[in-house]
Amino acid sequence: MNKVLVIGAGNVGGVALHKMAMMPDVFEVINLASRTRHARNRIIESISKKGLATCHFRSCFVDVSEYKPITHLLDIVKPMIVINLGPPFWNLNIMRACLACGVNYLDTACHEYPDKLGFTNREQLAMHNKFKEKGLMAQLQIGFDPGVTNVMVAYCLQEKIFDEIESVDILDCNAGKKNAVWAPNFDPEINLRELILEIHAIHDGKWTKHGQLIDRDAIHFDFKYPQAGTADTYLMYHEELESLHRSFPLIKRMRFWMTFSEEYLWYLRVLHNLGFTGIEPVDFQSQKIQPIQFLKSMLPKGEDFNSSYKGKTCIGCIIHGRKNGKELVKYIYQVCDHEKAFAETNGNAIGYTTAVPTVTAAELILNGTWPHEPGVHVPESRPAKVFLKALAKNGLPWTMKTLREMPEFLKQNFRGKRAV
Repeated sequence: MNKVLVIGAGNVGGVALHKMAMMPDVFEVINLASRTRHARNRIIESISKKGLATCHFRSCFVDVSEYKPITHLLDIVKPMIVINLGPPFWNLNIMRACLACGVNYLDTACHEYPDKLGFTNREQLAMHNKFKEKGLMAQLQIGFDPGVTNVMVAYCLQEKIFDEIESVDILDCNAGKKNAVWAPNFDPEINLRELILEIHAIHDGKWTKHGQLIDRDAIHFDFKYPQAGTADTYLMYHEELESLHRSFPLIKRMRFWMTFSEEYLWYLRVLHNLGFTGIEPVDFQSQKIQPIQFLKSMLPKGEDFNSSYKGKTCIGCIIHGRKNGKELVKYIYQVCDHEKAFAETNGNAIGYTTAVPTVTAAELILNGTWPHEPGVHVPESRPAKVFLKALAKNGLPWTMKTLREMPEFLKQNFRGKRAV
């Protein structure tokens, strides 16, 4: 039987488990591991109420911050694959446990260290030979961004839509409104950590720096997103750029953009200036605490506002290059509705667009549509067409259209915060 172990019972985990329960022929036995009984019970109860529990569910406790408990659980469960939907701080722990116990692995984001800002999958990729020697496969970063956006770029090259690509701009819009005064779009700690990073992009094939999102003069422009509407769109540093730049070094320009309201950024600036986004421990009542973790405990979570979320997300890539010697601009994107996501899975569109690609990748691995290639893989190295076809079937249909030209603002390169 196809037996999987899902680690993580947050917004993404909840959506993923609902989707897996809709596919009992693929996910025959689902083991859900988390640190809180409440989260596990809430998800399983929701699945049962929706009449989806036709596969076998089992739940268990695991503390993935420790290596030995993971290997102990893997020895008991003996899954075919571990689907890691928890915080990326423990990616390496879980991968090492999978390697020791002979289990395939899948995650949604680059590894991070709890005591450092930033992300990297270099240590995960360095395990390639060890996974290959054991005949195991690890699929990294297969959420939406990173994940689907990487695959969209690969699709344009694998299917020869372009002969060569000169620039990739990844645009992520969340036009949703919810009954929360202020809340990050997903796990508050992970989200806030990436929002305060120094901004990096690729110009003329080289890494460039562009200040921070919290700067009053941060680089941004207005863009009209399909179905989602017009929104302020800011240059950011995001993890798929690391992977795409290594995979496609000939692409001269690559950037990541995300939408924010001015009100959202004011809250972020105030919290940052007061020190609440800090990761250095501070003394509080004879204890050491990380300010960002204290802030996380105070902020609303998905379960507090998912039912109120209205509006859409639109995530995709504007790709500029050449075909048969002529300039070509394609916009490939996906639109997801918060209300529809909640009706189906009790999650929101942020969780839905992250979870469905992960479930789709797991499906393709389990049914053999993606060939079993031992080693550690990034999304753009996998067959793109079959993935995007399955993604649409599983609830995330996408669109590709030809633009007459690049949006005017995106034609520019930047040195620092100045267009050149």
